[in-house]
Amino acid sequence: MDAEAPSFAVLLHTVSGIPVVKVSGELELLTAHRFREALEEAVSSADGGGHRRLVVDLSGLEFMDSSGVSALLAGTRGFRGGGGQVRLVVRNSPVRRTLRVTGMDRIFPIYPDVRSATDGDEGAV
Repeated sequence: MDAEAPSFAVLLHTVSGIPVVKVSGELELLTAHRFREALEEAVSSADGGGHRRLVVDLSGLEFMDSSGVSALLAGTRGFRGGGGQVRLVVRNSPVRRTLRVTGMDRIFPIYPDVRSATDGDEGAV
């Protein structure tokens, strides 16, 4: 019996000229590669546009496992290593807990909404 594919969507757009990767559904082993590809595209867009900031909107996620965490790290490693800042938007408690347990909340600043993540340095929670 085949496992049903998890619900997952990823959208790349800009807010105030800053690339935003918006994900929703379940970010896990079967969907992590799509997330990483979107992150790599957003990093390319940020670099090409001269931006040193990228926003990853996780507020629509229902679930994220270690595959999602690995994709987040791998997809943004070069950008972060080159001085770029990746900001996360998180509202969901299980996703926030995953980020806290894995230590990602110490690597990535977390914001309550996209606007505060794109508007400046204030607002991280």
